[in-house]
Amino acid sequence: MLLAGVIRKWRGRWHEAALVVGIAAGYTLYLFASQYQNLYYDAELYWKLGHRFYQDGHFNLLAYDDSLRGYAYPLLNFVSLAVRKALHLPAVVVVKVLNAAMAGLLFGLVGPRVWQAATGAGQPPAIARRLVWAGLVFIFWRDYFNFSLSDFPALLALAVALWQVQQRRVSGVALAGMALALALNIRPIYLVAVPPVLALALLGHTRSEWLRRLAVLALGTGLVLTPQWLINRRHFGVNTPLVLSRSKEPLIHNLYLKQLKWGLLYRKYETSVGRELPTGQILFLDERGRAVLQAEQVDQFESASQYLRTVAHYPGVLARTYAWHLFSGLDISHPTPYLRRWAPAPWLAALNYSLWFWAALVVIGGGWPTRRQALMLAALLLSCLAVLPMGMEVRFLLPLHLLLLALVAFGALPGWATASRARLIIVGVSYVIFLTTCFHLSARVLQTIEPRFEAYLLPASGIVGSTQSASDIQGKVKAQ
Repeated sequence: MLLAGVIRKWRGRWHEAALVVGIAAGYTLYLFASQYQNLYYDAELYWKLGHRFYQDGHFNLLAYDDSLRGYAYPLLNFVSLAVRKALHLPAVVVVKVLNAAMAGLLFGLVGPRVWQAATGAGQPPAIARRLVWAGLVFIFWRDYFNFSLSDFPALLALAVALWQVQQRRVSGVALAGMALALALNIRPIYLVAVPPVLALALLGHTRSEWLRRLAVLALGTGLVLTPQWLINRRHFGVNTPLVLSRSKEPLIHNLYLKQLKWGLLYRKYETSVGRELPTGQILFLDERGRAVLQAEQVDQFESASQYLRTVAHYPGVLARTYAWHLFSGLDISHPTPYLRRWAPAPWLAALNYSLWFWAALVVIGGGWPTRRQALMLAALLLSCLAVLPMGMEVRFLLPLHLLLLALVAFGALPGWATASRARLIIVGVSYVIFLTTCFHLSARVLQTIEPRFEAYLLPASGIVGSTQSASDIQGKVKAQ
């Protein structure tokens, strides 16, 4: 019996390893056939930041001197840069291979293991279900893996932390600390995930174990964050292990405060490249939010207290604005961060909305989350809550969207076979209403496109932007 158990265990691991390699290989084939052969904007910047470690003819970790972004992801790009030079490869080739491997790890191994830890199952989801999840993510996010962007690496690091922090082995807790620190350094918004991860480290353990586990977790975190602390002290005279998220230039004195202003100005924004669209940001304007800024005479939020006062003055307007952000951030129109053309597919939107509905049915049928599940949800979703007031891009809600897809792929299937006819009718009517509402909301977001993009984005049906002026909206805002 013992031998049979060992054989099953190793067979499962072999299958898991084969799945990881298979997903990575599939992504590699797709990415090399992709139309994207260059790095743009933030992707190019992250790649160039890797050069900061090269000083006076040799590598120097503390030579990195960017205060807006942490050192960890640029350091990975420095390693990729060294590989590129050694093998004489284009930068984008190295980026694609690295990202394909990351996709294999996230969708074939780490993500399913996080699901297993959350549900307390004896085994991770079956290979077929993992393939379904990987396939759904591929449909909506595939072209993000062409670029050196921080979103998926940071989420992978956080997922590793959530998986390993619940292991009884001390080595697992240390790895969780390192992974958590990487997530914080790559995407500082994940700082809000620290309390839930700490709670997970202690959950299910005796108080006599708490101190040891916290100490090991802190040690792992410190190993990764100490270089950032030394960099901050050396270049900026600040003693903190956290990314400063600010620029020496007045334009971005504090990135989060700057984003709070953008969140009121814009309902959503995309980034365009190529010749078929005007290059730059595609902005979806929020006239009510803009009117709030005008009414409060806010040119830039100088502090969190100033922002909170604005929220207190216009709670209804801002609540509605951020509700639009939530919808817009989940309403994925293209599987790429850099649009060459505006060509949203109705089938993609219908599939996306249908998956939301399916995920909601899974949640309703699953009952209340356990304490462990609640902590894991908090670790993943608090970052999404924190970005709702910001200028919204779909990648900002990546954890939430991947969770919705995981609910569909891994969750218990709704019991259609045993459902009554009345229940099936209710669900069917609800689905039609939900789908219609989502398409209507998406069309309303499209109506807010900035004027210079109207000819490129708006369909021939004659949808036009809002005809209300900012002054009209501002009068309504003041009256509320």
